[in-house]
Amino acid sequence: MDEARRPTGPDLPVAADWFWLTWVTARTALITEPHVDEMLRSGIWYFRGRDRDLLVDTGNGVGALAPFLARLAHAGRPRHTVCVCTHAHIDHIGGFHEFGRRLLHSADRDLMEETYGGVALASALWSESLRARLAESGFVPPPLLIDAVPSPGFDPYTFRPGRAEPTHFVRGGDEIDLGGRRFTIVDLPGHTPGSIGLIDHEERALVSGDAVYDGGLIDTLPESDVGQYLGTMDLLRRLEVDVVYPGHGRPFDRSRLREIAEGYLRANGG
Repeated sequence: MDEARRPTGPDLPVAADWFWLTWVTARTALITEPHVDEMLRSGIWYFRGRDRDLLVDTGNGVGALAPFLARLAHAGRPRHTVCVCTHAHIDHIGGFHEFGRRLLHSADRDLMEETYGGVALASALWSESLRARLAESGFVPPPLLIDAVPSPGFDPYTFRPGRAEPTHFVRGGDEIDLGGRRFTIVDLPGHTPGSIGLIDHEERALVSGDAVYDGGLIDTLPESDVGQYLGTMDLLRRLEVDVVYPGHGRPFDRSRLREIAEGYLRANGG
């Protein structure tokens, strides 16, 4: 990095724990990165099955996620984890490289390459056009998007996540079987071309990524498409699920899902 462009600021403390885990049900947990700004603090969803586990999204790749999951081993036995990313933005795909079985929609492959080349944690180094597009959606990030570091010597201004190709591409209708627990992929384009969700048939839950959450949605990025988003919202308002596990924020119920989807449709002429 050009040192002349590098911002200056106070030294950041080393975090004792990079991840927090909250069990939402007996076999479903939410993992977050508490030291990451809310804009990039995505929900990482962990689901236990009989034969294997499922991880939906991976955070920013700042702290090591796989060793953290290893602590959840049942009766001391290691768990095989299938990892699927709902889309290819840094806060969802940063830790992708840590897992052996990596699933992504093929329509986000080009975006994945762009993500790997960016400076994620220092918005002061983002392009003016990107900051302007985010401002259109109501987001003005701070210059630095972390308030601690995972280890001594970590440099947020030069950080890049590890790179990894998907081992498999997925699309709507594909299924993931954990043994006694089944998930179905749902195409939810709009935020990105390859945005997906997953339906957990055991809990009648939608794992939605950034397609929908209870807050301001981003549809102004170069990879976003409002027309596709309208189709996704029409699907979501009719989806028969009991709960949504979103890419940001806390879970919410079906009635709130319908309110958000119909509000988006009204606001955008759908």
